[in-house]
Amino acid sequence: MKKTVRGQPYSRLIAYSVAEFILRCAEISGVHFNHDYEMVILFLAISTRNTQNVMADPELRKRYASYSEPIPVSLYTPISRLALSRSTGLPRETVRRKVAKMIELGVVVEDERGGLRVPPDLNEEDNFVETLRPQMMNLRRLFSTLAETGEFKSD
Repeated sequence: MKKTVRGQPYSRLIAYSVAEFILRCAEISGVHFNHDYEMVILFLAISTRNTQNVMADPELRKRYASYSEPIPVSLYTPISRLALSRSTGLPRETVRRKVAKMIELGVVVEDERGGLRVPPDLNEEDNFVETLRPQMMNLRRLFSTLAETGEFKSD
């Protein structure tokens, strides 16, 4: 018989820890977007899609795993506003409005090939990259809790 999540040891602790991790990520990232969490989600969706193919390729991932070498724009995968709406569940008009504001802020640009991408020089701005420090601490906290439960194993 299949065990339910309810009966799993540490299930409440894991749910709490994941929720806390997500909230801390949003709070840390929200600083750049005046705590507009829809913009945070859209920015994360854009930047993740932009680098998805690079991070999926073991050789490219190894080369560009650090911010020390910028990813060439030609390797970015732009994302359309419609794809953003579909992937986030946000209404198309909301996506259109928020993206316009993000372009105005300079954190997103229109790609020459169509779609949106994060400008590569954004990674050179200390205030953006420095938000990784508290994010890494947040991630370590989550991993520590998961390790404590025995549920975190690298394969």
